[in-house]
Amino acid sequence: MRVSGYSSSSRPSNNIVEEYLSPVNDVYTGDFQGFKRLTDSEKQEVIAREAEEYGLERPQGYNVSFHYNPHVEYHHFGSSHPMKPWRLTLTKQLVLSYGLEYTMDLYEPRPANFNELSIFHDREYLSYLSEITPQNAKPDDSQYIAYGFGGDSNDCPVFDGLWNYVSLYTGASMSAAYNLLNKQSDIAINWSGGLHHAKKNLASGFCYVNDIVIAIQLLLTQHQRVLYIDIDVHHGDGVEQAFESTDRVFTLSFHKYGIDRHGWPFFPGTGNIDEMGPKDPANRGKAHSLNIPIDDGIDDHQYKWLFKTVTAKVIEKYNPQAIVLQSGADSLGGDRLGRFNLNIKAHGSCIETVKSFGRPLVLIGGGGYTPRNVARTWCHETAVCVGANLHNDLPTHIPYLQAFQGEENGGGILYPDLHNTKRHDNLNTDPALQKLVEKAMENLRYMEGSPSVVVNTKGITEEQIMKVREQIDQELADEEEDRLHSLAVEKTRRTRERNVGGRNERR
Repeated sequence: MRVSGYSSSSRPSNNIVEEYLSPVNDVYTGDFQGFKRLTDSEKQEVIAREAEEYGLERPQGYNVSFHYNPHVEYHHFGSSHPMKPWRLTLTKQLVLSYGLEYTMDLYEPRPANFNELSIFHDREYLSYLSEITPQNAKPDDSQYIAYGFGGDSNDCPVFDGLWNYVSLYTGASMSAAYNLLNKQSDIAINWSGGLHHAKKNLASGFCYVNDIVIAIQLLLTQHQRVLYIDIDVHHGDGVEQAFESTDRVFTLSFHKYGIDRHGWPFFPGTGNIDEMGPKDPANRGKAHSLNIPIDDGIDDHQYKWLFKTVTAKVIEKYNPQAIVLQSGADSLGGDRLGRFNLNIKAHGSCIETVKSFGRPLVLIGGGGYTPRNVARTWCHETAVCVGANLHNDLPTHIPYLQAFQGEENGGGILYPDLHNTKRHDNLNTDPALQKLVEKAMENLRYMEGSPSVVVNTKGITEEQIMKVREQIDQELADEEEDRLHSLAVEKTRRTRERNVGGRNERR
């Protein structure tokens, strides 16, 4: 269902914005309880004045859409589980209370159906997922274990409404992709999506259905090349694995990599700089993954430079026709699971960078386990998409305003210093990051051996394409061998000049 933006005092009501139409402090100084007591016409007048006061309007020259079904909020992973769908409630409240609904087209997507989910996932897995409940789940059942449920961590618990939940967030990502395909949107947003760890027949890392893969598959029906970018603190392994055998999708992931505080590999334990996809030169997906492993505590300045430098080069070389950006907010400072020191605007700079290339963009959520800061970030990034600047003091009428108040919760403002409660030691030195970028640039050279990313209009056969690729790969390998040989020769020469070990002399 499409929900029209504000156009007159007779604006239709809808499930998304009905509860909290949004004034600003300069116009309305009461609290949410007082605002609720206003008549509908009074609320509409307040909204109109707010939009005018802050100059919120639709962007010129491009269109942004917001895809969200509020029923996705009604699900619960469990009281002790870090994944809180309530963060989506807070995000929606901030977006609408700031008046950002006037800058976008609003859509309430339908849930995805079984057949739509099966364009990626195994049907047997989906059947199990659609039928399992807390009441009939059997932890000792072979399918229960094989499909990723249970285990010591119980990352993917079975909860009431599980099938409805995955259908809702995937339906919203599909809706966003369709808007790009239909040329209705240049940027389409779904903050409820971004579940990037789910595999074809496996639940993993809080993710049951991989809405990203399904959305990209839809985009591939019209776009020859799609770039997937992931700024979640965890490696986007599910998406990378799904497209490992094609050169029509390039996956770029910035994430924490290494050993966590408990001595275990940081989940999911993949995504080192040398992981570039399949090794087989005959596989088209070879060299179409670029992973940027980051250590604890990276700061705003370093991350912004790293993201802009690498992403710009990838877009230049791969020339995607559409981009999907997973904006996981667990890479923020102070996150319950993350280990970075990023503030909200530094995280949002990634969206600014990608937006500047002017490619059709699907923007989706992902991780994020400190709900108040997830909401702040995704609200800010929504504003980035439409080119709006938001005032720092949160509107007083926002429901659950107390979630943002108090020093430990950010002091009632949109852009608090996220290091106020926890800061991680920065283990990333500038020279080390420079070497990481140099290695990333070297990895990108191997993508030149993939001519099939260009539409084949000259009748080139598959066999000819693979021969060209093998030839280029061999040239690169020979070049690397020559470089290593030259280094070895130089090292030998210097050793002889120093006469180290020449007659067993000590120095």
